[in-house]
Amino acid sequence: MQKAHLYEAILSLNRGVDEAVRGLERLKRAKASQFDSACFDEELVLFEDHRARLNSYFCSALQRTEQNDSVRFEAQHREYEKNTLDEVQVYRDVRLVEDRRRAEGKPPKVRFFTPEEQRDWERQYPTTPGDVPRAEGEANQ
Repeated sequence: MQKAHLYEAILSLNRGVDEAVRGLERLKRAKASQFDSACFDEELVLFEDHRARLNSYFCSALQRTEQNDSVRFEAQHREYEKNTLDEVQVYRDVRLVEDRRRAEGKPPKVRFFTPEEQRDWERQYPTTPGDVPRAEGEANQ
């Protein structure tokens, strides 16, 4: 059973107990009945006791499952992080390669623009709004 189904089943069980408790309380309040209200009180306590025990069991079992899943997914995420280069690391790697090439007397394969060169390049090759994906939350221009 998938997680959502498990949690829905627990919710359904608790709703069922709520419904049973409401039914017992209505019967207890019935004016023209010959029912002994003490009997209803005892049954209400039993319903709530069973619900509490079941919920305690479900929470303990699910906590172990969730902790195991958390450990497993954390390990998977660490693998993704190890295999994914961030932009700073890419910049450092390119800089290292270019420094090696310079030390060997070879011409650069990559050249970093100065801020002025970057502005000139952007004027020469303007981007259209469809060329660059917008960052989330960026306003339309």
